[in-house]
Amino acid sequence: MKRIFTSLFIVLYSILSLQLLAQEGDGRATGNEVGNYVGDFEAKGPDGEMLKLSDLKGDLVLVVLWNSLCGHCNKENEKYQAAYEQFHGKSFINGNDFNIYQIALDKEEATWHEALEKYNFPWKNHVYVIDSWKDKNIRFFGVKNLPGTFLIDENGIILEKAFDGSDLPAILDKYLKK
Repeated sequence: MKRIFTSLFIVLYSILSLQLLAQEGDGRATGNEVGNYVGDFEAKGPDGEMLKLSDLKGDLVLVVLWNSLCGHCNKENEKYQAAYEQFHGKSFINGNDFNIYQIALDKEEATWHEALEKYNFPWKNHVYVIDSWKDKNIRFFGVKNLPGTFLIDENGIILEKAFDGSDLPAILDKYLKK
């Protein structure tokens, strides 16, 4: 009986410890699932400046992980661009505006720069991660297929994830202030 109680105590203690480790400093659970706090992310922008995801705090933000040589990613980018043009500048129940934070997972930085020039995206938050698939911050997102998508609210909470670009207008409309 004592052995069972001890084992039960160890299991419960382990579960509570893991939950506490997964808490952000202000008590929010950090993770890559809907309802989790995504945390902050910082990477190099096109001009070499560091761009933080937290710089967009207060906005509803589409986080996109992509590769410029990925044909499917580029087709989805057209849908993101249409949604951006339709919803940027509007107010949401979960954010003051709609923005996109796009994380490039290209092998060569020059390829990414060429894609930015070619597609001329209207949003300004483009970042590139060197050795991206080995980067712990990229692995945090748990993306197996590109593009990877996350919609986060004004406080960095994941509202939606892993959706197709054609679903984005309906998703954004759901959060639009009426």
